[in-house]
Amino acid sequence: MKLLTEDLLIEYGFVENKDKSQQNVKIFTRDKIDIAIKDDGIYYSNMGFDYPLKDIAALRKLYKELRREELKPL
Repeated sequence: MKLLTEDLLIEYGFVENKDKSQQNVKIFTRDKIDIAIKDDGIYYSNMGFDYPLKDIAALRKLYKELRREELKPL
């Protein structure tokens, strides 16, 4: 499995949301799903809680649960 990186998120169609990003946190969004890149890892952010994501398999599983469709690269 591939570990999540900023480049991999971009490959899967996530774009940086500069309005939500802060000095030490980058927020990437696709279909209203926010992924936060912090110094200590990559997280799915929802309602103020951050859930860690380690690899692309975890991101695909999360995306399928939320959107009921497969996450595919663009």
